Amino acid sequence: MKRIIKNYNNVEAHHLDLIGSAFPEGFSDDDLQSINLSDGRIMRCLEIRTDEAIYLFRIDRAMLEVLEENMDEGFDLDNIDEEALEED
Repeated sequence: MKRIIKNYNNVEAHHLDLIGSAFPEGFSDDDLQSINLSDGRIMRCLEIRTDEAIYLFRIDRAMLEVLEENMDEGFDLDNIDEEALEED
């Protein structure tokens, strides 16, 4: 199975639909996975599995902005600790 990492630069409308379908009311810190990178940084990701692939959506401040702009009004991101998110 393919593993695909997406961030705010390469996320497309169908990816946003995947996130909306998997988390119709939004997500919180409890839904995020932490992945240790080789340079010692930690990447926070939202995992979504489909029949074809495992998507890891990198959740950083820029991705939160994309989600807030493109998701329905009922989609909640208020329970995300933005201070814990890594910036590039």
